[in-house]
Parts: sequence; structure tokens; C-alpha cells
Amino acid sequence: MGLFTLLILAALGALIYFGVKGRIVRLREEFAEALRRAQGKRAEKLPSESMVACPTCGTYATAGQQKNCGKQGCPYT
Repeated sequence: MGLFTLLILAALGALIYFGVKGRIVRLREEFAEALRRAQGKRAEKLPSESMVACPTCGTYATAGQQKNCGKQGCPYT
């Protein structure tokens, strides 16, 4: 009876091992597919704005957000 029990346990262990291994393979494939889909929907170009340096202090700002740097001779008010 001991050999029969050992064979049953070995068979159950093999079933569990291959079941878990198969699930891991399926999860990897699903993850890879989701990653491919996510990368395919990227925006072609990101919006950007030109930066302009303050002639007095050299600080960069976008054209619409320039403000007075507080130094004498700053052209922005």
C-alpha cells in the first residue's frame, strides 16, 4: 500500500506542477500581448513649446509665461 500511495502522490504532484507551469506560460503570453497593445497606441508626437531666455538673467520660460525676473533691466513686466 505504501508504493501505491507514493505513485498517487507523484502523479498528483506532476499534475499540479504542469498545471501551474501552463498557467505561468499563459500569463506571460497575456502580459506580452497587453504590452504590445499598449505600445502600439502611443502618440506620434508630444506637444512642445519653444523656450525663450530672458536677456537679463538667462532664465528660460515659454513665450506665453515670461515674467519679470526682478533684476534691473528685465524687459518683461
